[in-house]
Amino acid sequence: MEHTITFDIPYIRLGFHAELLSSARMPETKTAALRGGMGEMLLRQNCVTDWKCETCRFRKACVVSHTFYSAMEKKPSYVTSPESVGYLIECTDTHTYFKKGGRFEFTLTLFGDSVVFFNLYLQALCQLGMTGLGKDKARFRICEVRNTQGRTIVRDNEVDMSRYCIDTVGGYIKKRKEKLLRGTGDWRLTFITPLSMKYQQEYMEQFYGEALVKGTARRIQMLNYYIGNEADVPEFSAYPEIRTQSASPKTVRRYSGTQDSRMALRGISGTVTFNTMPEECLDYLIAGELTHMGKNTSFGFGIYHIYRNK
Repeated sequence: MEHTITFDIPYIRLGFHAELLSSARMPETKTAALRGGMGEMLLRQNCVTDWKCETCRFRKACVVSHTFYSAMEKKPSYVTSPESVGYLIECTDTHTYFKKGGRFEFTLTLFGDSVVFFNLYLQALCQLGMTGLGKDKARFRICEVRNTQGRTIVRDNEVDMSRYCIDTVGGYIKKRKEKLLRGTGDWRLTFITPLSMKYQQEYMEQFYGEALVKGTARRIQMLNYYIGNEADVPEFSAYPEIRTQSASPKTVRRYSGTQDSRMALRGISGTVTFNTMPEECLDYLIAGELTHMGKNTSFGFGIYHIYRNK
């Protein structure tokens, strides 16, 4: 029996504006630090036992399991470890020194059931600001949170949930496609952060049209499982034909507090231009702007945008 993928996946993309409470240094790659710090705050605020999630008798009902690890009853066969598919943090600000009163921004995108846990994420991020980010414990406060349309949901200590406007991935695809199809030039895909993904069992050192489309399709498949739809990745009749590309290796170094060790995450960055763009592939590549692509998306990898050359 065929299980059809749906793009009817609820999501909301939230822009956080934060202010430093004192002059401090912060990590260059902040996404991993924000994600790890948020997870620790969720455990501090909600764990009723000893943080040993694997053996916890309350795991099924655990708030942290539902918010940080995006618990799923069933998963695709290739998913063998806990996956945080319900949310993505994105911070592309690479500045490392901030004066008191300096500001930085990041986004939190929530998918599926994670949409209803906004206030838990907000509390955790506010607590992280009081505790401090990175090894220098840079303290900050959340000044404002805005929705996709730029309207303020949170300002200081006031929360206006009437402005919490939920959309669907399908709605995002429709709006972006209408804009992109008004162009007439070649299609261009530019990676803002490194892409880490395998193609034919090897980590990619250059871009492949088939790999890019299937990578985004698997992300959408995982979100389908998350909302309870056991969907199959579709069979595509054609893939985008690459005209030119520029790919360069990138390494991002991060510190893991849970493992007390440093690690190097590797991928490729660059731009790929296509001669052709089958519409069946375009929907998935547009969706990938929201979901990101490949491995290590929880640490800020796989962020890209699609453009039309004029």
